[in-house]
Amino acid sequence: MVTLRDVAKHAGVSSITVSRVVNDSGYVSQATREKVEAAVNELGYVPNKVASNLRSSQSDMLALVLPDITNSFWTSIARGVEDEAWERGYGVFVCNTDNNPTKEDSYIHRLLQQRVLGVILVPTPIPESESQLMRLQRHHLRTVVLHRRLSTGVVANVVRSDGEGAARALAQELAKAGRRRIAFVGQPFSNPASADRLRGFRDGLRDAGSEVHVELIRSGEETEETSGYHMVTQLLALPEPPDAILLANSRIAVSGLRALRHANVAIPEDITVAAFHDIRDMDEFAPKLITAVQPSYRMGQLATRLLLESSSNGEGPYREIILEPTIHRWS
Repeated sequence: MVTLRDVAKHAGVSSITVSRVVNDSGYVSQATREKVEAAVNELGYVPNKVASNLRSSQSDMLALVLPDITNSFWTSIARGVEDEAWERGYGVFVCNTDNNPTKEDSYIHRLLQQRVLGVILVPTPIPESESQLMRLQRHHLRTVVLHRRLSTGVVANVVRSDGEGAARALAQELAKAGRRRIAFVGQPFSNPASADRLRGFRDGLRDAGSEVHVELIRSGEETEETSGYHMVTQLLALPEPPDAILLANSRIAVSGLRALRHANVAIPEDITVAAFHDIRDMDEFAPKLITAVQPSYRMGQLATRLLLESSSNGEGPYREIILEPTIHRWS
């Protein structure tokens, strides 16, 4: 963690002078102020606003940074984190980013100010978001990345489920059911989780000896409630519509399944459907589907354990824990 003394040494001034600049109190010449501000920016110093933690480097608070706390998948993860933290004597700050990099940046800055013990982070699904992980590591803060796979060359503690393997298994199940025109509907492939699932889908069909039909692969935003509806409707309108669909995201799946209902397409008689079943809104459809259920609560528990048992300075060695989703077959 970069300290006020580090800034003072870097700028060649006293700690009192740095304190005056960062707290905007007392006279400091303009030239000295600029020198201190340059040192603050270069070192990434974050003033500590929590008085109690000025006397100690320890905190009894963890932070959980999630994309959408209204999504029951993330709520289940949050419950796993909170239960495990409570058992070990810690509290949890929950931050909701809406997958917005600006909100994510703001929350990380505030958490550094609060001097939390560690951060469990679901990065926003853009490559630049991994800079937030590096930012936390520069401050020697314990960190666990949750649910998302990191880019090659980026290292950290990670807890995630095997979305690629689950998609592969679901695609194979659809092929075993005798289906030949199998569609894939998911999030944009710029999202690493969606890219993994598409890769698993393709591999699963190839392993089963089935053709991958490029025209049946669709992607859209999870945040649009009608996104799955539109994509499935477009697939049904093709001259040769699919006879099976893998819905690779639960929120998209709900509206996609409603599109099938509105088109009077019977499941599984007219079309076989496989889906990731991670939210309660899927429950009404689940008995007729082939589903992959990710162990969300367990992910939250293990992420908290890994955070608390990792190095106190936030540095390696790092671990990656990959959990297997459970496949449920309607037959």
